[in-house]
Amino acid sequence: MLALLRAIIDHGGVTVFVIAFISLGSMTVVIERCWRLLPLRKQFQQAQQQCQEVLLRAGIQAALQSLPDSDAMNRVLKSGLAMHARGTDTMRAAAMSAAQREVHGIERGLSLIQIAAQIAPWLGLLGTVVGLMDVFASVGDQANVTHAVAASGIYQALACTVAGLAVAIGAYVAYQILSGISSRLIDELEQAATDLPMYAAGAKV
Repeated sequence: MLALLRAIIDHGGVTVFVIAFISLGSMTVVIERCWRLLPLRKQFQQAQQQCQEVLLRAGIQAALQSLPDSDAMNRVLKSGLAMHARGTDTMRAAAMSAAQREVHGIERGLSLIQIAAQIAPWLGLLGTVVGLMDVFASVGDQANVTHAVAASGIYQALACTVAGLAVAIGAYVAYQILSGISSRLIDELEQAATDLPMYAAGAKV
């Protein structure tokens, strides 16, 4: 494995450095998204529970005052409760609209990971083709060509493909995992918006 990694670094050329840059960028986004998204589900549940308790204990106005703008769930609940005087349908629509506005923030950065997964193998293939062209050009200039010389050149040229596929697989797996987490968070926001009139109906007057 170490020998293969050394071959990729030594013989991959400029393409490998581009792939490495893409890998570093996508890895940075993955780490940032994990740090942001993973705690949100627990925060969403706590925000809903706290809002419901305040509604039952102190009423809608107290719930509005107790909701900070610290996370997406609080903003959704606050937007809906602010429209309680206009009826349940308006309350639900306002909360749902606020939930939709939070989608961009939750899904931010996922498109970059998807692009990395798509472009990395193509860059690897490009590097391999260029490497093979160099191999065949150098082989054509030699009078006596052995199988070892040709195999060594092809082995070095394929280093770009290996690097591109490795980055693409990692980015694809990360994208699928983060996309699933984001979808569940968005579903929770929309479900909270849908259920909000029901909890507001039981609020203390």
